[in-house]
Amino acid sequence: MVAGLAGKRVIVTGAATGIGRACALRLLDAGAHVALWDRNVEALGDTLNAVADRSATALAVEVDVSRADSVSAAFSRTVAAFGGVDAAFNNAGIGAPSLPIEAIDEADYDAVLGVNLKGVWLCMREQIRHFKAHGGGVIVNNASVAGLVALATQAAYCAAKHGVIGLTKVAAVEGAAAGIRVNAICPGAVQTPILAHLEKAGIDQQVLASMSPQNRIADPREIAEVVQFLLSEASSFITGAAVPVDGGWSAQ
Repeated sequence: MVAGLAGKRVIVTGAATGIGRACALRLLDAGAHVALWDRNVEALGDTLNAVADRSATALAVEVDVSRADSVSAAFSRTVAAFGGVDAAFNNAGIGAPSLPIEAIDEADYDAVLGVNLKGVWLCMREQIRHFKAHGGGVIVNNASVAGLVALATQAAYCAAKHGVIGLTKVAAVEGAAAGIRVNAICPGAVQTPILAHLEKAGIDQQVLASMSPQNRIADPREIAEVVQFLLSEASSFITGAAVPVDGGWSAQ
């Protein structure tokens, strides 16, 4: 067991697929009770089937993180089921069309910012209110290498992910005195549905792999290990960090 995770009550957003699903499985294996938040109910069912043999509790919660009422209802349901929340991984995100800035449709821009940035803020707002009333907690936000460097034709996605890092740092500074730690991870190319979205837009996987010195695409389980560390007591003196998990991409 990783220090401090056994028995902890953790929210994972975007838990039905990709990095979120890998993290949920990892946390359950570490003995945490995990609320699986996602708007894809069918895929959530598949994830629940995958965790059926775990001894810890898994709770599936349908939620649209871009809507305040949906996030509030999901948080209330989670607290009612678990008796409280100790930690959260705010991971839910969507891909963006690959277009130059001047060609982006306003509705597409708003959709990406609504899930990838506003959604993180709405989730953190509920989490921080709860943590301040119950002695602290831990948050990890999923930013991206696109929060550290520019990706041409991905303006909305980059804007959102740079914003996530800014929110993370502000929340870390504001929450420290209340025993709240907040960090962000910045993954590079990872084998997830968003990667498939980029492929459909004509961005070849090998091109993405070649962006990092390791010249490969990560498995979601590699990202989950970093999230697990940041949520655990092993990272007790880390807060306000944006941690690259990108095979060296942002080091160049």
